Amino acid sequence: MSDETGRFGPPIDLASEKDFALGNLRISPSTREIARGALREMLEPRVMQVLVALSHAEGRVASRDELIARCWEGRIVGEDAINRAIGRLRRLSEVDNQASFSVETIPRVGYRLLPGSGLAAVPLLMTESGPMTSLAGPAEAARIVVSPVPPFWRRPLVAAIGLAILVLAVGAGAWLLWPAPRWSVVGSRPFISTLALEDYPAFSPGGAMLAYTSAQSGGPRQIYVRSLAGGEGVRITNDTFDDMTPSWSSDGAHLAYVALKPGEPCRIMVATVPGSQTREAARCLRAQNSALTWQSGSSFVYYVERAGLKGDTIFRLNLDTGAREPVVREPALRDIISVPKCSPDGRWLAYLLRNQIIILRDLSTGRETTLGDISQRGDVEAALAWSSDSRTVLASIAGGAGGSLITGYPLNGAAPYQVYVTAMKIGHMAVNGNLLALETDTTRTMLARAGASPSAEPDILDQANGFTWSPTFAPNGTLAFLSNRSGTNAIWVMKAGATAPSILVDGGFSPLFRVRFSPDGTRLAVASETPAKVTVKIITAAGAALTSFDAPSLGLGLPSWTRDGKAVIVFDRHCLCTYRISAENPARRSVFAGAHWVGIAARSDGVFATRADPDGIWRIDQGPTRISSTYPKFYLPPMAFRGDDVLVPDYSTNPPRILAQPVSGGAAVPIAYAPGAQNQPWLQSDYAVNPRTGEIVYVAAVAQDTNIDLLTLTGR
Repeated sequence: MSDETGRFGPPIDLASEKDFALGNLRISPSTREIARGALREMLEPRVMQVLVALSHAEGRVASRDELIARCWEGRIVGEDAINRAIGRLRRLSEVDNQASFSVETIPRVGYRLLPGSGLAAVPLLMTESGPMTSLAGPAEAARIVVSPVPPFWRRPLVAAIGLAILVLAVGAGAWLLWPAPRWSVVGSRPFISTLALEDYPAFSPGGAMLAYTSAQSGGPRQIYVRSLAGGEGVRITNDTFDDMTPSWSSDGAHLAYVALKPGEPCRIMVATVPGSQTREAARCLRAQNSALTWQSGSSFVYYVERAGLKGDTIFRLNLDTGAREPVVREPALRDIISVPKCSPDGRWLAYLLRNQIIILRDLSTGRETTLGDISQRGDVEAALAWSSDSRTVLASIAGGAGGSLITGYPLNGAAPYQVYVTAMKIGHMAVNGNLLALETDTTRTMLARAGASPSAEPDILDQANGFTWSPTFAPNGTLAFLSNRSGTNAIWVMKAGATAPSILVDGGFSPLFRVRFSPDGTRLAVASETPAKVTVKIITAAGAALTSFDAPSLGLGLPSWTRDGKAVIVFDRHCLCTYRISAENPARRSVFAGAHWVGIAARSDGVFATRADPDGIWRIDQGPTRISSTYPKFYLPPMAFRGDDVLVPDYSTNPPRILAQPVSGGAAVPIAYAPGAQNQPWLQSDYAVNPRTGEIVYVAAVAQDTNIDLLTLTGR
């Protein structure tokens, strides 16, 4: 029979198609079901039509035009529509190692359905009632309908098959418990280093290409791919959106990503590689920002949906049909989900809860476990990646400007271990084989003086490379700050009248967070962290160690000193309150302020605090009184004071202004400008005031750049 063009048969009507066998599978086009024994799975209508069309060809090659005519009724469709259907059929054939059928691609011609090789083992899944076999991969197990086991199951042949499946299950369990390689970095080299901002690296399944995003400073990001063998990056997206989080399909032919536009729900997009054709697969329900990951061997991506008055949700989105369903719901407002990552084998989903707890989800059973707790600090930036064998989750932890650490978390329950440490700030990462692609931040920040009039450039106090942050003054005008300019994280000091700073304490690669002078200037409180804890050290102004203690967290604008200088104040995430901890005897601890008060500044004229949620500053020692409604919310640096005024940074102008807010209340008055000051996720500028001169010093960004390096891993 011919269609209206005289070339192909009529469009396929699934309702009128008869059932047929395909190797070990029974195909029922009218119900769109694939059956193997007692197991059933339903295919999408278009995928079933393609399968029927290939079956009608009876071993000959079916061209793309023929498939379009018979399955899409001759409508104009993109190549990615056919590719998705073929890819879905191939994933179906792969679950029994192509024992029932396979689909062969004939380049520039079409596709051919080939008979399978015979019986093959079926993957074993676990349910609450015990083991079950599944026709589909792990991500599709929820759609399986299990019929009662037929009597012939007791026959010797089938029993032998069951025994073989049991052996496979035991082997899989042994594989999981077998010691995973312990990874470490043995070398590194720059891979992409331009004046643009490059981030979000993602290796293609074969490891031949790297996808990444690139943008000029302040501009929207676009997605590129680049061969690891060399050459320039090839632009994949070309739109007005801010494109981020590229994730590859199993066949390396597509990239899913999130496209952002201010004020609009984000979009889940799919692009072909290298054809650069893009389509919108879905829109976020309300979130303007998200992150996604593509599950290997499936048409599913998992993405994060920001909630209103509740915690975040992870949705599973079918890129073929647009259907989505929630798989993780967090009930509390502060339960933020970030950086979801599917394992290379498609079995696991790892994600961060509250940016600190690594959650591991078995996608076949829905069972979740806590893999690790990477940090308790409020401003930590973290990212996740999987080792290529799907047996270890790597977590990168970057503390503001204060160095970075990559830790390995084995799935078999072994203790986490250090993979890589650097004084440089690092971000997103990806692994393929023994290569680790790493986003490195070469942004430079310096200390600058605030000016009385607007200026395009900051008045730099101290020229240096790398990051400089956390300035603090002693009463005599000595300035202390943190910097990685020497290649390690160190405490630097500049005495009154000096023209250059000197190192007081070299912290090596320890991620130093903040340094604060005591009220009398004789001691410094220095905060640093590891993946397991926060440590506060008390040292003399000459750098000698006095005491140290561990804290569960630091909170916004902390640690700070009590007015008498006998204790420091830190935040406890367990009670959401602040504690006073004795500087001489850290065992002496007591609650300083109730829940949700952070950024504590204890002065002779009152105790002042900020909160994480609304803008503003409050005086809290005489009952909470709001003295400012414009101080930025969730601002991490400590409050800075000049006389009887608290400094309020105003980022609504260019350059940013500094307002003087009387602590007694009343209107704030502009007093200075701070070009280069930032209120961005990657940098929130600190401010400090020289008590002898009244000069305001702040952290200014003088150059922003992120690149991608390739690190070589070794496992032992």
